[in-house]
Amino acid sequence: MTNNKARVIQIIVAAAGILFLAMCVNAYRAVGGSGFDNVLAEPWGVVTLLDVMLGGVCMGAVIFAHEKQKRVALAWTLPIFLLGHVVSVVWVLVRFLPRMRPNH
Repeated sequence: MTNNKARVIQIIVAAAGILFLAMCVNAYRAVGGSGFDNVLAEPWGVVTLLDVMLGGVCMGAVIFAHEKQKRVALAWTLPIFLLGHVVSVVWVLVRFLPRMRPNH
């Protein structure tokens, strides 16, 4: 993969992560912490939460497959279930994309 292509992917992933954080802040400012109770009261809210958890399990599997030390993999995976996939975004930016760059 060329440096330019890897850089474009890195920018897209970073922008998506920043947009996600901005939307979370906006949602919290609009309804506060009680909004989550409203989400869980709806069946689709529960399905959405389970979807996020399934994504966390899948991303955790990817992290464990790529990290050499299992403690490091666990340190990256556990926060996904507390903070969401913004942790996945950071892991991809820090760990995966730099490895795609060709050696000079």
